[in-house]
Amino acid sequence: MAVIAVLVAASIGPACAASSDVSLSEMHFGRSEAGLREIQGVVKNISHHTLRQVYIAVNLLKNGMVVGYTTDIIFNLKPHEEWHIAAPCRTRVFKPNHFAVDELSVVE
Repeated sequence: MAVIAVLVAASIGPACAASSDVSLSEMHFGRSEAGLREIQGVVKNISHHTLRQVYIAVNLLKNGMVVGYTTDIIFNLKPHEEWHIAAPCRTRVFKPNHFAVDELSVVE
């Protein structure tokens, strides 16, 4: 299993652009239209070119302990366009009271 993770990381590593291509703001817990809890925020493409893929991974925390994670992804984010993140918080036992962005990656 560890070997597979290393191979996947190596295969996407060179394609990832610096996070200076995007800005991240307004991160908070919110509710979807269906009433489900989610992490919401705004990612803005601050570059002058289209980004093929932007991916965010967020650890969900309860009193400092990781109790889950959530992700969101968008494709073809145009220059200066904003993406409103809506990453669902699906935890079975613990309800998170904090979160921490684990990864924000960009593929040009």
